[in-house]
Amino acid sequence: MRTVFCGLTTIDLVQRVERVPGPNEKVVSDSALLDVGGPAANAARTAGALGAFPTLVSPIGPGVFGSLASEWLRSSGVSIVDICADDGDPAISSVSIDSDGNRAVISSNNTGRTHGFPDEDILDGATALMVDGHLLDVQIALARTAESLGIPVVLDGGSYKPGLDALLGHVTHAVVSADFHLPGAEDAQVLETLVGAGAQFAARTHGGGAIEAIVDGKLYKLPIQKAAHVADSLGAGDVLHGAFTAALGAGQDPLSSLAAAAQLATLSVQSAGAMGWTENLED
Repeated sequence: MRTVFCGLTTIDLVQRVERVPGPNEKVVSDSALLDVGGPAANAARTAGALGAFPTLVSPIGPGVFGSLASEWLRSSGVSIVDICADDGDPAISSVSIDSDGNRAVISSNNTGRTHGFPDEDILDGATALMVDGHLLDVQIALARTAESLGIPVVLDGGSYKPGLDALLGHVTHAVVSADFHLPGAEDAQVLETLVGAGAQFAARTHGGGAIEAIVDGKLYKLPIQKAAHVADSLGAGDVLHGAFTAALGAGQDPLSSLAAAAQLATLSVQSAGAMGWTENLED
């Protein structure tokens, strides 16, 4: 199977601290890590670790950080379609992880970047497409094509982004977070609104709480296994979306795919870094 992921790639500077500093305060970190990140990129790396042959469509760029990101992505088994149309680098994210594993993130996202579009045959042979809302013009075009080809379109809805409504009608499987709020819709009606927009399957995560999901008009609650300990929560949602897309692309039903993806997300928070969990996978 071949999966396609479209969206944001970042370079993350991750520092572990006892606590996040307040205004005009300096603290000394316990450790520092430079890594590739971003919802689409981390989801693609997750799919690569699971053998789903991911292709990442993202503006990365030829600069020093872009070269690093490309190298790290390829080492994770990710094929890259770089649609950068400038000489810049990926977005830079500064991430602080406190002693309880909570993260604080500052990111430039794709602000000020210019990009093109992938070739028309990018979805040939693909079994699933995941989009994260960060490149809406590209993602709407890809989602329309996927829709015409009968390819599932997964939305990683970490938060609502302006203009997302134009994409929702082409999404078949929406998996959003508790921080995802649709303008004009009551918070309790988010899943129903996503289904009404055209999704066959809609789910909402709640951190370590149960996941709510609607399929065939029926509401399900999937319990989440409690983590033995929390090293950090960085990228846990990305891992969930990558694993869900990989399972869906392999032909598994959405509820089973989401349950398995949630287990992997729980594993991920017990290791440092977005992809530290891969070191604990059985051969």
